[in-house]
Order: sequence, then structure tokens, then C-alpha cells
Amino acid sequence: MIPALVARALALAEARGFRHSSCLEAGMLLHALASTVTDGRIGEIGTGCGVGTAWMVSALQPNVGCVTIDSDAQLVAAVRDVFANQPAVQVLHGDWRALAAHGPFQLLFADGGNAKMTHPDEVLRLVAIGGLLVLDDLTPEQYWPEEWRGKPDPLRTYWLRHEQVSAIEVRLAERHAAIIAARVR
Repeated sequence: MIPALVARALALAEARGFRHSSCLEAGMLLHALASTVTDGRIGEIGTGCGVGTAWMVSALQPNVGCVTIDSDAQLVAAVRDVFANQPAVQVLHGDWRALAAHGPFQLLFADGGNAKMTHPDEVLRLVAIGGLLVLDDLTPEQYWPEEWRGKPDPLRTYWLRHEQVSAIEVRLAERHAAIIAARVR
């Protein structure tokens, strides 16, 4: 069942022709993980139309807040309307690094943009020790273009082998995978 808040965000994405929202399975994963956070904040890099945010917010516990940020001012304004009746949610416009002022996060969804690839150390610092980081939009290797096959994937190598996280890659759907990384130090 799709929560009402998720349906609102999906309707916004449809109306805007936004095709980069998280897949259903990623949303369900975010919903499950967000439900385990009992205190503190969850965060998101790359709000888009708020679909991932809506999955997480639909599972928020009473003592948990959510902060999401996007660099697209028009999308941020529209998403603020989606979450207008959600006092625990802040939708920010700006560079993803501004999240640092709101962290550390018990759960961080590094979705939009390239921060998870270009600035992974900075992204990791946004996560509390004991907190979780979710990276989606990964393509299982069997579906890689021919020119990628047999080559290392720097994003996977970094996150799956980093000494400060315990991480696993999980298949969400046939062509979608995600990394879940728990920050251990």
C-alpha cells in the first residue's frame, strides 16, 4: 500500500514530468529503515519531487525530524506544499553541504546529485556513528553497458570497503540495487 503522502509526491512528479524519483522498492526500503529511527533526525540529499522523503516521513516516529535539501528552487517550493502539514519536515533549498548544520543524521538518504561519488567523505560525516546511509540508483553489474563491464565501480568500492562503515549491496528490483551502510566509527 502506498501512503497518502507518497501518492501526493508521486502526483507532483507526474505533473512536473520528473522521471528521477526513487523506485517503489527503494521507497519501501526507506520506509522500513525510517521506522526504526526513534530519536534524532533523518536527512536526504536531493529532494526531487519528494517521493523518497514522503516514504521516510510516512514512517516517522514522534521524536524524529526530517531535513531534505535540493538545489532546484522550483521543485523545493512545490515540495514544501506537499509537506505543508508535516511540522517535523524541513525542505531546504541550497547546496547539499548545508545539511551539515542539521546533522548528524540517524538515517541519511544520499539520493540526488553526485555527492555520494564526488565527496563521499563529506557525505559520511553527515551520518551519526551508529546511523545508516542509503545509496540507491545502482545498476546491477549484469545490466552494465558493455564499456563498463570488468571495470571497478569506484562508488561501490568506496562504500563497500570503507573502514568506517559496515555495508551491503541489496537488490531492490531486477534493475535496481542500493547500498545500505551503517557508520561504525
